[in-house]
Amino acid sequence: MEKTVKRGWRRRAALTAAIATVAAATTMGAASVSAASDQGTAPATGQEIVEALTGLLPEGTGITESFGEGYQDSAYPYAYVEATDNTGGATTIDVGVHRSTGDWREYAGCPEDIDEGDTEDGLSGDCVETELSDGRLLSVNTWEYETDGTGEGEDGEAYHAIGWDVWLEGPGNPDFENETGRSVYLSQYKDLTEVADAGAYVPVLDEAQLAEAAQSQVWQDLLAALDAEYGEPVEEEWGGFGDGPQIPAAQLQETFRSLAPEGIEVTPVEAGEEEVDYASLLVDDGRGAVLVDIFAFGPWDEEGFEDGDEDGIGFDATADEEFGPECEHTILDNGDELNVCTWAPSDDDPLGLWSATVYYADGSSLDITQYNVADWESDPTRADAPLSVDQLADIATDSAWQDLFGASAV
Repeated sequence: MEKTVKRGWRRRAALTAAIATVAAATTMGAASVSAASDQGTAPATGQEIVEALTGLLPEGTGITESFGEGYQDSAYPYAYVEATDNTGGATTIDVGVHRSTGDWREYAGCPEDIDEGDTEDGLSGDCVETELSDGRLLSVNTWEYETDGTGEGEDGEAYHAIGWDVWLEGPGNPDFENETGRSVYLSQYKDLTEVADAGAYVPVLDEAQLAEAAQSQVWQDLLAALDAEYGEPVEEEWGGFGDGPQIPAAQLQETFRSLAPEGIEVTPVEAGEEEVDYASLLVDDGRGAVLVDIFAFGPWDEEGFEDGDEDGIGFDATADEEFGPECEHTILDNGDELNVCTWAPSDDDPLGLWSATVYYADGSSLDITQYNVADWESDPTRADAPLSVDQLADIATDSAWQDLFGASAV
């Protein structure tokens, strides 16, 4: 017997893995939702999980962008696609599965502590929760956000978007020693800001199709594959980057200044007296100052970039340069690893970044990132940057940084 409850909507945190890879554009046809529900093989790779998701879309749906990770790539597999819609643009659809520890019902279903009809700050929506015959909870959240641009801050720009978030939550593997949970998260999002007739927009999947897609057997097969591949889930405790080396911001700024090439003016951005392991500067070659951020990280608590690609880095250096950074990975003579990335500005996105990251043998790392903005309240000051990635790499790989790390460990 199924029980359905309708409650007011509010935002809730997604448990899907962070998308930290770049897209490989593809175009493919798709089967109907009912046909796709017969898939029984757990998607092991990024391509397979993308195919599983696109197989749940209406027949003939075009795909302009797609990427993902299967269970062999990550303990948090996901897929992301941009699907063509009736506006001539694209609708974003993504899916992820998650295994948790403890009582899965604690956060399952629609939230109860919300007033009906909440439209504060231009945000409105609702949630329909259904208890399935097997005891799992299916919740369908719908939301819409619209501002006319007459407010302040983020509301000072006109914006209109609509989205759907679907959760299927239930108990985990009964063979595990401890209580666990399993969840499937499926979302659909459309930016309507530039759509002339927003009322005419037709979502790629309606609410019934979204609910059916979230219940597809392929996601349960994927969760079972995670159980087999990784064993019982453990309580997630974010260890971050370990204890930082505790390098004062002023020392980071001064070291960068001493290594900057001739002709580059370096101006420290004021930092608090207690600021450590992070510093910000302005660099200028006479054609416009831009920001540089420096981060010093302690050793990782777990192995770092071990399954991202054949080089061990999470970015695909050969990926579509129109969607993400273009990166190059190098193993240095002393065994340290260097990753340099360029995300060039474009007409659609004028923000650019250039970075050099060094990974040391003990697991600690140094990241130097240059942007083409002077501050985060202003538009980009230029289309390029004072320092090339090669110059950033020369600065980041200088032994002076290791001296700082070593001195802090004394």
